[in-house]
Amino acid sequence: MAQNERIDTICSTQRLDLIFTIVSRGRGETVLELLRENKILQNIICHGHGTAPSSILEMLGLGATDKDIVLSFVKAENSKKIIEQISKKLEFSKPGHGIAFTVPLESVAGIMSFKFLTSDLTEEA
Repeated sequence: MAQNERIDTICSTQRLDLIFTIVSRGRGETVLELLRENKILQNIICHGHGTAPSSILEMLGLGATDKDIVLSFVKAENSKKIIEQISKKLEFSKPGHGIAFTVPLESVAGIMSFKFLTSDLTEEA
C-alpha cells in the first residue's frame, strides 16, 4: 500500500501537461530540437492533413493542409515557458506559422509511467 500512496503523491504534486504543436510539414523537427534542448524527451510526431475549409484555416493562421503534429509531455510548471520558446522560434506571431496549446493531464497510473513521461528515470521511486 505504501507504493500506491507514493504514486498518488507524485501525481497530485507534479502535474503534467500535454502540449500539442501544429506546424507545417517538416517544421516538426525544429520543435523536437527545441524540446530536446529543454530535456523534454517524450515526444510523438504525427503527420496530419487538414480537411477544414480554407476560411477556418485562415482564421487559425494555418496555411497549407499538410501538418506535423507534435505531442509533448511536460511538467505543468514548464508548459508556459516551452510554449513561449516554440512560439518565438517558429514565429507563431506571423500568420500561417502554427499553433500550440496545452491539455492538462489529471492523472497518470503507475510510478514508472509517470517517470517515463517526465523523463525523470534517474530519481529513486
